[in-house]
Amino acid sequence: MTPIFTELPRPLGVYTITRLIELRANTALYEAQQTHVDRAVVLEILPPGASHTEEVAFLAQARLRVASSELPHVANVYESLRAEGLWFLTQELPLGRSLADIAAAGEQLSVPLICCIIRSAAEMYDLCSQVELQAMPLAPSSIFIEEGGEVHFLSPLVEGESHTNGEQMQPLAQALWPLLTSHKAPGAGRTATLLQWMNEGYEGEFLPWSTVGETASTILEQLAEHARLARERSITYKIAHNPFLQKCAAFIKRWAVHIAVYASIILVLSCMGTFFGMANPVHTSAGNKEAFLCQQNGIKELVLRLPVSIAEYDEFIQAFNNMDEDQRDGLLSEVPDDVENVEPSDWDTQWDNKDPEDPVTGVSYWQAYLYALHSGGNIPSVNQLQAIRNAGTELLEQEWTSSESDNSLRDIYGEHTYLLINNQGQPVPVQNQEYNHAKCGFRICLPEPSED
Repeated sequence: MTPIFTELPRPLGVYTITRLIELRANTALYEAQQTHVDRAVVLEILPPGASHTEEVAFLAQARLRVASSELPHVANVYESLRAEGLWFLTQELPLGRSLADIAAAGEQLSVPLICCIIRSAAEMYDLCSQVELQAMPLAPSSIFIEEGGEVHFLSPLVEGESHTNGEQMQPLAQALWPLLTSHKAPGAGRTATLLQWMNEGYEGEFLPWSTVGETASTILEQLAEHARLARERSITYKIAHNPFLQKCAAFIKRWAVHIAVYASIILVLSCMGTFFGMANPVHTSAGNKEAFLCQQNGIKELVLRLPVSIAEYDEFIQAFNNMDEDQRDGLLSEVPDDVENVEPSDWDTQWDNKDPEDPVTGVSYWQAYLYALHSGGNIPSVNQLQAIRNAGTELLEQEWTSSESDNSLRDIYGEHTYLLINNQGQPVPVQNQEYNHAKCGFRICLPEPSED
């Protein structure tokens, strides 16, 4: 397989191709930028001149990858498209750096990061085996790791090709071996042995992926324990945990802390009521629905107590489908041009198998935004969601929010402010508004009703 494009950057449909990532057996992977949305993606492109049989096989593989995008650690796969006579598959560009880029820079990885990669690969390949999905070995350019240890893979799924554990393990072991830090580091010897098992087998036999993953997890646990013991042996730790010194410090701080806490509570409550969306704990009726009255920067809005349900979202889908062309175009004019479908991911399964009153999930930001706009409202800000959580409302594991301030997304379009909020009330940045993980839900906020 040779590169498809000799000169970069190069436009392809709504994307601008910026660099070659990897050449696979029948396709080429390129990094690209979507031109009208701030989103970097990976395009897997079938070269020109491919036969009809190759096109059919490529589309079958694309459908498999899109349908199986919930595999652990695998980047989301969006859709297959055709432009300029070329078929290509769109996949999100994972966070972090690829092993190929790390090796090219002459850098190495710590023992814990090496073990995180092995453990994540084991989880992914082991699940593929359990559900009878075929997964190919991954090149270093398809394996990404963040500094905190989060690991991501480009989709390894293939149609009609079977690979043994050894065929999957050997390329990973060979990619990781040059990146292993000094063998004097804690755990380096055990990690090197594990890599040797992955490359050559253990006593002539390749271990199951589950065993390899458990071994990597054990090394990580032992390293954590080693770090804990080293910390407890330090002078700083002994001073900080000396019972006599702790009693003296507590006595000195007791009264100062009490005074500071009382003053802080008064100050924070005052500020939150004006600037940070403090929620009135009394539920207020909003279209026969319970809501919290939130005040932020002097503006009062009603944030619904419950997230949008499956039944409510179904009503929106039906209304959207029944709109005439002008009405639909008017609503869609508020979002990027490629947003045309308002159905969440896995919608049929949600509608068929869940209680209609359960929260709808798997929505992208733009779908949630269109629902809120159609309902006459908006998506709450991070501060409003934090406020209603503090007032006793439980949040979904992840919910869409507009921004950290009261500005609408249209005012800050193009900046990296696409946020979810987790069930601890903390903002979670995501790469783009089209993120539609199965756990994403949302609620809406409405203008405060007039006293009339």
